[in-house]
Amino acid sequence: MRGQTSRAKALVQFIARNLASRPEQVFVVEVLGGPAHLIELEVAKDDLGRLIGRSGRVADAIRALLQILTLQEGRMYELEIVDAPPAAQAAQEDAHEP
Repeated sequence: MRGQTSRAKALVQFIARNLASRPEQVFVVEVLGGPAHLIELEVAKDDLGRLIGRSGRVADAIRALLQILTLQEGRMYELEIVDAPPAAQAAQEDAHEP
């Protein structure tokens, strides 16, 4: 699967970039191994609430879509949403200042 993006990773990346106010700070990593493939979604601190949603509804909806892929592909997927490290956010903000 080297050099190829899985459908699960592409789906999460598409949804997250369209919901985020800073799509350039959305990073999706798929960790293979174990009983389930872990999809790590890293977003800016400002977008964390937007991606999780009220009472976790947006995150639950993304997980429901991953469950559909689980049924189609026969692989289990888990979603973990994390905020970007402060150092990475500061570097991005410095790069955008004139």
